[in-house]
Amino acid sequence: MILNPEPFASILNKEKKQGHGKIRIQRTRKAAANRGGRGRHMDAYYADGRGRYGTGESYDYFYQYEGEDVPILTSSDGLWTYAADEEKEGIVLLRYNGNAIHIVVPQTVDGKRVVSLDSTFDGFYELKSVVVPDGVRSLVGAFYGCEELEQVTLPDCVEDLEYALNSCYALKEVRIPAHARYFRNAFSGTGLEHIVFPPETEDISAAFCGSETLRSAVIPGNVTDMSEAFSDCESLTSVILEEGISEIGDYAFSDCTALKELTIPASVTTFGKDCVGIMEIREYTDLRKSAYKIKGYQVVPGFRIKGVAGSAAEKYARAAGISFVPVEKQNGMQE
Repeated sequence: MILNPEPFASILNKEKKQGHGKIRIQRTRKAAANRGGRGRHMDAYYADGRGRYGTGESYDYFYQYEGEDVPILTSSDGLWTYAADEEKEGIVLLRYNGNAIHIVVPQTVDGKRVVSLDSTFDGFYELKSVVVPDGVRSLVGAFYGCEELEQVTLPDCVEDLEYALNSCYALKEVRIPAHARYFRNAFSGTGLEHIVFPPETEDISAAFCGSETLRSAVIPGNVTDMSEAFSDCESLTSVILEEGISEIGDYAFSDCTALKELTIPASVTTFGKDCVGIMEIREYTDLRKSAYKIKGYQVVPGFRIKGVAGSAAEKYARAAGISFVPVEKQNGMQE
């Protein structure tokens, strides 16, 4: 497949229109041979030398401030476009205007403290490495679509990684900030194989949706939203759900065909639609298996749930026709 990711703003607009549910947004690798910028610098994709997308979207459009009268400023060195972030008492970097492929983001710009990156490098395909400075707390969509990003260094103070590394295909590993809490759509399309979410994590919805590489995950008891978190993770074989989790959201582990067993702690009392152990019966319509028709649903062959007898986990398993294995309740139940 050789289609590049859509701009982050376009993805958000689609989500707003479609609302909640099992949403499939296709993100596929763009053939590197079709791009320039293979050397030490990034190339632009518009004739005027300013844009990054093969779309008609204005390079000066900032979805964050649509309909608002917010001053958008350019740094004195011309490298950064930014706006004030009054809530965090600093500035948010909205766009990088240079063409380096190895970048150390400054801690201050024009004497103002950098506290957020919002879609700053969205679609900068050739970016290879980046260091985010201490003091940055939010990275919403910061590196979305940076297909060749191989190394990213993040400070522990980062809390929000929503869409931050989505579609970073070359990224194989990253140190997760210790105090991060929000991971919605953060890692889909990366090459990460293992994830241990930090203890303060709250939202992992669609965090790895459609991942082809993820093999194991540890989910802390503080998580409140895991809808579609691992949907279609066909390489996922090991999951630890820690005691304290109360809900497994819609499609959280749907179509995880390699996952054959899940121990569910007694704290889980709510189960979303097709959240565990269910897979689609698909009829593929092309040889590349990029498109298919859904013919029905079934239990993943050989899948079983382990849990406390009489618990909500047993009730879910019985209702879905999934094999259930009773275990004794223990503190911090793990697989």
